[in-house]
Amino acid sequence: MIDFNFDPAKRRLEACYRGFWSAETANAALLQMKVALDGASVGGQSFTLLDDFRDWSTQNPEVVAINMQFATLCRRYPIKRNAMIIPSALLRLQINRTVQDLGFCRAFSTFDEADSWLGEIEPCS
Repeated sequence: MIDFNFDPAKRRLEACYRGFWSAETANAALLQMKVALDGASVGGQSFTLLDDFRDWSTQNPEVVAINMQFATLCRRYPIKRNAMIIPSALLRLQINRTVQDLGFCRAFSTFDEADSWLGEIEPCS
């Protein structure tokens, strides 16, 4: 479903998405995301976010509608930049619809590109 890892030295939250989701899975992932964002922003500290969609599938319309709430949720947190690894063109189109008005998001095809962009503003580890 979704796994999180927070690197306190870089102040980076990494989210790795997997598989094809049901509506129930999407709702559970949304709750997991809130918990992870709460942990990354303790004390109001800003952080970067890396979303890794390399092992995620395009989703059905019901799940896409639920996933719109991820962008709404992210607006509530002090995220400096959000790099998204999305190698699939079809999936990139689907995800871009959910984050089109978030100015701190950018999509990349590889981890190295995303890591480099986030590294421009992250503290040295």
